[in-house]
Amino acid sequence: MKKIFQNHSTRVLALLFAALLLIITYFLANSYFVQLNIHKSKILTKLEAIVNTAATKLDGNQIEYLFEMYPKEGMLSTNYQDKVYQNLHEKLFAVKEANELTSAIYTLTYDSVQDHFLFGVSSSKRPFFRQPYDEYPKKLLLDYHKSGLIDVYGDRNGSWLSAFKSIKNSAGETVAVVQADYRFDEFLIETRREIFYNIGISGSIVLVILLLLIRSMRKILRIEDRLRSNLEASKIELEQKNKDTLDSIIYAKRIQEAILPPRGLLKEYIPDSFIFHSPRDIVSGDFYWYKKIDGKIFIACVDCTGHGVPGALMSMIGNALLDDVISKKGIVKADEVLNQLHKGVVKALRQRVKSKASQDGMDIALCIIDKKTKELQFSGAFRPLLHISNGKSYRIRATSAPIGGFRFEPPKFVNHLITYAKGDVFYVCTDGYADQFGGLKNKKYMTRRFRQFLGSISHMAMEKQKSALIDEFEAWRGNNEQVDDVLVMGFRL
Repeated sequence: MKKIFQNHSTRVLALLFAALLLIITYFLANSYFVQLNIHKSKILTKLEAIVNTAATKLDGNQIEYLFEMYPKEGMLSTNYQDKVYQNLHEKLFAVKEANELTSAIYTLTYDSVQDHFLFGVSSSKRPFFRQPYDEYPKKLLLDYHKSGLIDVYGDRNGSWLSAFKSIKNSAGETVAVVQADYRFDEFLIETRREIFYNIGISGSIVLVILLLLIRSMRKILRIEDRLRSNLEASKIELEQKNKDTLDSIIYAKRIQEAILPPRGLLKEYIPDSFIFHSPRDIVSGDFYWYKKIDGKIFIACVDCTGHGVPGALMSMIGNALLDDVISKKGIVKADEVLNQLHKGVVKALRQRVKSKASQDGMDIALCIIDKKTKELQFSGAFRPLLHISNGKSYRIRATSAPIGGFRFEPPKFVNHLITYAKGDVFYVCTDGYADQFGGLKNKKYMTRRFRQFLGSISHMAMEKQKSALIDEFEAWRGNNEQVDDVLVMGFRL
């Protein structure tokens, strides 16, 4: 024993062995209760999702109708006696089956005179409409107008885990709650089986790892000192290289920002406007471009192939070509601008021959605004225009072809001419916002949800819209990494 603690490696191994024994002991002693609570939380979360789904399918006015039509218990004896009841029953039954519940989903309406709840619509085979429910948990009454989760409670039918959600009528009054239950004894049997199985597997794995660790740590510790010096040298070298690379990219960002038009310039052209630009990396493949020529305002929202440094290089090409086509050649038709831009990218990237051509290019939404005639031209390559007028949304589709890339026949971009009214709002964007993963199910935000959100905030001042877009994006993204560059531009004419 004395020799073990005199040697550094064996001393570490002995301490590690003792620590692992303590961890295993603690794990086995506490895992039962910890996992029990975890499984309970999972069940309650599932029940909460079920009642939230069920609540969206139920109409509070219809529930009020049923209580008015059938004022006494027993008057409604089958699920098909009343079409309204049948419809609500079938909706609850579908939710129950979809979630594989063994217990019924049902509604409860509070009777303040009798101080008890009355059963309403249920997913069961036979209705128990207006039957009293006296042994209800206090939380059900306390949170009757909201929603809630009910930990283990008992009634004459057993012990339960439950969740409920309030249902309101068209006047906003709570008329009932919809409740879903999970039998607690079934939960305990299922959970204990899984917990003991997991404990057995975990204990076996830990023991195997412990044996392997004891064998390998001796060798690892012997070469530790020799590797440390090499690692320190490598670390210093890598840090320097990373610093040099980062400095280069930051410098490239300065160049890119210098080439892009100042953001304040758009405010001069259109005071009520915003730009939300969030690169995924330091430099971006999404870029904005705008200019005022002969009284016309040109606005472009561009998404180049890739992001980071490759995307930024494409953005430099795109920016230069836009300047050439619009400023130097003087083209003032949106579709012709895109046609010429496509030719310029194909030429610049040598994409005329299929076998040698890359598919690099860009998607773009281009607007040309004439405030004198109150007309807006739009042409797009995969990127549409959203127009909101008098509270109604109109999506102006883009041509389904990119700028650049080899094609046997060059694309023919379409020019849309829109006569706008004062107060009309327009949005152009790249696909980064809609493609962001997040939310409860870690899915894409999606274009449809994005258009609906823009419609819901279109009445706000543009700077407030920008703040709302940023808040919505960050809330959706959560702890996920940003998947792409994001660019959204909005303006009110």
